[in-house]
Amino acid sequence: MQKVVYISNSRDLTEQNDINENIYLKRINKLLEEGWVVSQMNTQTVDVDPKLENYLHKETLVSFVILEKPE
Repeated sequence: MQKVVYISNSRDLTEQNDINENIYLKRINKLLEEGWVVSQMNTQTVDVDPKLENYLHKETLVSFVILEKPE
């Protein structure tokens, strides 16, 4: 069985927060604890233009993860 999971995380590069507190990562961590394994991961970092009026972060990480659960 396969499951596609989407991760998105926008953060300031100076943040000191625990990355594992991200809601997307919490969900994936829970699935991994239930026996799912990562079979493929496609990650992209998107730079944010600092000239934008509502510039709150410096980059956005976007990733599609395919998880498989052995039967």
